[in-house]
Order: sequence, then structure tokens, then C-alpha cells
Amino acid sequence: MPRRPHGVAVALVSLAAALALTPVSSRAASFANAVFKWPPWLSVEYPVNPYDRANHDALMLVHAAMRESVPTTRDLDGSAEGMVNGQRQSVALRFDPTSQPGVFAVRRQWPAQGAWVLEITLAKSTTALVSLDRLGEVASVNIPMNAGSGDRFPREVAARDIDSTLAVIASRQP
Repeated sequence: MPRRPHGVAVALVSLAAALALTPVSSRAASFANAVFKWPPWLSVEYPVNPYDRANHDALMLVHAAMRESVPTTRDLDGSAEGMVNGQRQSVALRFDPTSQPGVFAVRRQWPAQGAWVLEITLAKSTTALVSLDRLGEVASVNIPMNAGSGDRFPREVAARDIDSTLAVIASRQP
């Protein structure tokens, strides 16, 4: 039998003792937490509270959540994808931090005319597609999902997702 360094033997004995003293249900919960890491998540708050002076000019608030840390503006990426007078346009989005951790204000940064969909991505993995109506107000929010082993997880957003969403919005324009 190969010799283990003394530190490894102490660690193995400590782990065995901890497992023996931990109830089975707690061990199962700890194992499940260690194995399953939920993906980053986004939600959109609209309309924004008109009585909050700090965010009075925001179109919407983006609530971002990550299991390991509190998201910052560095964790967000986004663009406004539009169709204006038959021409495709793209405008990079800026996310303004608010007084609440993990909550960011989005103000209009794209032209008022045309059809627009906002693509907002958190931690390069979860993307929300926010459709705007002809008045520039939030009409819908969609996070494209994959189904896997009974659970649903955010999937990568393809150009066709944005194109089809934008086509639907543009078809509703006068």
C-alpha cells in the first residue's frame, strides 16, 4: 500500500469524522449545493417607480443575480438592436448602477423612431430580450431557455432570435 503524506491522512480522517457527525439530509443538501450552481439571472422592472428621484428618467431597471457574487456593471453587456427607415442599427447599452446592489438603470440611448429590441446579457451566459412597443415602452421580456433533464436553463441567444423578435416588432409599426 502506498504511503500518503501525513497531511493527506489527517485531512481524510477529518473529512470522515465530519461526514460521520453530519446528518444524512444535511450531507445531501451540501452535496446538491456543491454540484448544482444556478445560472446568472436577469429580471426587468417596468415601470420604474416615478417617485424614486434617482431613477425618474430610467426606462427600466435590470435586476441581476449571480450565485457567487453581487453583479456589477462589468458583468453586464447589451445593445439596442433596431430597424429605422428600413436600415438596421445597433447601439451599445450603458447600465447605470443604482443604490441597490445588483440593480441597474437603463435609460434611452437609441433613437425614438423605429422598432427596437434590447439584448441584455449577464456574465456572458443569461440573455434577456426586451421588446419595445411603438411608443418606446417595454412590451415584453423573454429569456430564451433550453430544456435539459427536466430543468430549464438559459441558452445562448443567436442572431436569428434577435432578427425574428425585431421583425415581429417592426411588423406592428405603422
